[in-house]
Amino acid sequence: MANSKILVPVDGSTSSLIAEETAAKIAKNTGATITVLHVMKEIRLGYSLPQNIQDEILGHIEQEAVKITNEAKAIFMEEGIPVDSKIESLYDPAESILKLSKDYDLIVMGAHGENEKDTYALGSVTKKVMRYSKRPILITKKVSALSNLLVCVDGSKSSIRALRYGVKLAKKIGSAITLLNVQEKRIFEAAPEIVKDLGENILSEAMKVAGRTRLRINKKLEFGVPSDVIVEVAEKGNYDLIIVGSRGLGKVKRFLLGSVSDDVSYKAKCSVLIVPAKA
Repeated sequence: MANSKILVPVDGSTSSLIAEETAAKIAKNTGATITVLHVMKEIRLGYSLPQNIQDEILGHIEQEAVKITNEAKAIFMEEGIPVDSKIESLYDPAESILKLSKDYDLIVMGAHGENEKDTYALGSVTKKVMRYSKRPILITKKVSALSNLLVCVDGSKSSIRALRYGVKLAKKIGSAITLLNVQEKRIFEAAPEIVKDLGENILSEAMKVAGRTRLRINKKLEFGVPSDVIVEVAEKGNYDLIIVGSRGLGKVKRFLLGSVSDDVSYKAKCSVLIVPAKA
């Protein structure tokens, strides 16, 4: 993760501030550089205004954009982290974030914008970026030390990539890791020994991927609805971050079209890092 580039979309909200603080912690421990991005949402009126009024409104929006980016940059500058900023103007902020993110290694963004009040819910911009991003995206929900990571593994290429990403991050930050595999309860009830062996094998293979390390790595095998169990384990274990692949195995393979990562992102009360199968 050395020399990596992190994109941090900001909008002046509390959720955005949490993202900034999380990105600062990662950057300080990994040597990453930061780009703060603010997207000024274009205002489209169904009627025309006098030019002087339009200019006044635009001037106010631009001043606010500069204020937001400068305040965000100050957080990183205080920590001695290399940071620059970009201000874009687009009707769809998610499109701007996705377009710019192609040049970055990680996106760190708040769960929702300034107008959304649910602490843990995902805003519309975050949802769209999460679903279409080809880069790892860390959705922040609360400030944490990132000292206790829950890495979800199912044997898929995406989960292996997520595991490798999680191990690299943990090594830099000094985090503990728990590897979690969840087997469907109804399949377990039909063939308990076979399904238990399958889960244990997946966890054993994941340990091999993690390799020999000084990291403290635990294993956990659970049964139930994957997304529900992941969120429950994360909450009960006071984990700071859930790391999950954006695509899992499909049908017998269970994890269909990334639905687990979607569900976990919506339901989790801690931050979630989604790692795509391919970047």
